[in-house]
Amino acid sequence: MNTTLDEWEVLHTVVQLDGFAPAAEQLNRSQSTISYAIARLQAQLGIKLFEPKGRRAHLTEAGRVLLADAEPHLAGFHQLEQRARSLACGGESEIRLSVDSIFPSDRLFAALAEFTRQFPYVRLKLRQGTFLSADLEFSTHKSQLCVTGMMSREFFVKPILDITMLAVAQRDHPLHALRKPVSRVEMLQHMLVTIEGVAAGSPRHQPRGPAQRFLAVSTIEAAIDAVRSGLCFGWLPKHRIRPCLEDGELLPLRMPAGQTREVRLSLVSKDLSSSSRELNALADLLGANSGVAAI
Repeated sequence: MNTTLDEWEVLHTVVQLDGFAPAAEQLNRSQSTISYAIARLQAQLGIKLFEPKGRRAHLTEAGRVLLADAEPHLAGFHQLEQRARSLACGGESEIRLSVDSIFPSDRLFAALAEFTRQFPYVRLKLRQGTFLSADLEFSTHKSQLCVTGMMSREFFVKPILDITMLAVAQRDHPLHALRKPVSRVEMLQHMLVTIEGVAAGSPRHQPRGPAQRFLAVSTIEAAIDAVRSGLCFGWLPKHRIRPCLEDGELLPLRMPAGQTREVRLSLVSKDLSSSSRELNALADLLGANSGVAAI
């Protein structure tokens, strides 16, 4: 048996377009050439792929099963060809992306899903963390794009999103029992949760006073869980705790000032002006050309 990829492609096209004539037009071949390819494939396999039903030929059950097995291989070969064409034109076969975990997950994965639809041949490698340093991501992790709140003077920086951090505590927390705006002295009597990370080899953390008791955690999820437990209060991403705010589990702290803090996230790259089509497309989907949004 020595079937060819081309013969399977012909079979796939005939079935997809529901006929030999439209398949011939799609593949820019004569109808007799299409018929010969199908006949040769059947002979090589020793299996009848089509059977007449009325005036038309339809796939046999064996043909349906074999084509279903062949289609992933055809799709993989098409991606291989696309990857080769992209590489020949200086494109990307793989993109490494680093994203601060404060970036909204729904926006991130919607962007990645659309990118994959447009460029199915490009492999994506995603790295997430807090207080990401573009310098470190580019040098150590070989990332090509970085979404971070840490500024960089060496690379192309495009602000894309302002995140609102809201001071909150669990509804039964003592700070809510004061029934008046919370003073700094009163806050010092209670534990603050702070999100820490490492950037450029040095620990980075959310703002806190030198006398403040605090619980340091490394993820946003841990910070939210700590505040929900009633152990501490903290500034948390408003978009991540919206369900807890809506059902009253978490309540904003009444403060004379500073109830909200803004974190500006930027897209950092080495130089988008000379980057590949694929990198520019991913940057656009992440918001590089849409102006600064706020949530």
